[in-house]
Amino acid sequence: MARDRRVAAVGYVQHYFDQRGGDADATFQSLPRVGSEVPYASGYGFTVPMRAPIGPRDKARLTVAACLKLAKVRVMVGDPFVQALRHMIDLYIKRPILVDEVPTIILRSGELTSALPNLKPWFVKVLPDLLSYEPAISTGGAHLPDGSWEREVTRSVMQLRGVDTVEEYVAKTCEIVAAAAAQFAPAVVAEEPPAAAPERGPYIDVDLLDDLDQAAQKTSWKVHKLIALCLELNDNYVAGNPYACAALIRAILDHIPPVFGHQDFKQVAAQHMFAVKRTDKAHAQRLAAFKDIADDVMHRPISATVPVISMNDLPEPARLNAVLQELLSILQ
Repeated sequence: MARDRRVAAVGYVQHYFDQRGGDADATFQSLPRVGSEVPYASGYGFTVPMRAPIGPRDKARLTVAACLKLAKVRVMVGDPFVQALRHMIDLYIKRPILVDEVPTIILRSGELTSALPNLKPWFVKVLPDLLSYEPAISTGGAHLPDGSWEREVTRSVMQLRGVDTVEEYVAKTCEIVAAAAAQFAPAVVAEEPPAAAPERGPYIDVDLLDDLDQAAQKTSWKVHKLIALCLELNDNYVAGNPYACAALIRAILDHIPPVFGHQDFKQVAAQHMFAVKRTDKAHAQRLAAFKDIADDVMHRPISATVPVISMNDLPEPARLNAVLQELLSILQ
């Protein structure tokens, strides 16, 4: 896909919600955020904050955090962003050590393309804009007349050393933003009541389910059972039913291996060549390991001591969403 799906005109988003009986403005204001809004835009959430009044031509922007809820954005933006971030950290670590001078480290678009040839050209083009709105990364740079760009890599990236996944990046960024907010206004932060936990959304991305439903019209594979299992999983996840969720995740993992050309999911995790090799293979391997917990849910008999399964024992939704996104690519 050759466009940045993180950015849309506010008027477009409002119209999309209006057609479906929703309220875009109320939804935008209800999204959970970490940190403080004073000074302006110092917090962090699924979207970049905008100054009021918000006009229809203003741009609504998703952050990397939105990848946790949107499987498509994760594949297109989140996972490539983490790869680029790791490369920036490597550049900073390998900089020359000079006694009386601090060298400036520059990331250039052409050099990034050479170092990470799997990155899509459109992603390389929009990366500077994405970096501008991630609060834990401080960079400056310029766009050059030939269409390339340069971006300074500062010591701020070292805060994110060791980050390998989108989940780890968002958790670390929230930690950094919250610490900065506490330093800026400790009295206000201490006196505020704890924020209510955000309402749990669906486990399987609804746009991904729509895409699977459309793909079913053009493939010989019958995916109606898969979609039904995903819908039931979403209902039970929102309701907070851990045993039903665990059983349904296990059922989905048992159901999909033939599409990948394998008999069981352990073979998928071990042998399938995923499009995003390192990240998605790690997701599949974690899901394969989860089958032990699912077996515990379904097969452990009652006794005097039975371990309790909670919602925290379920694998992160992004893992199964990534595997189903790979399955969708095969169906298409």
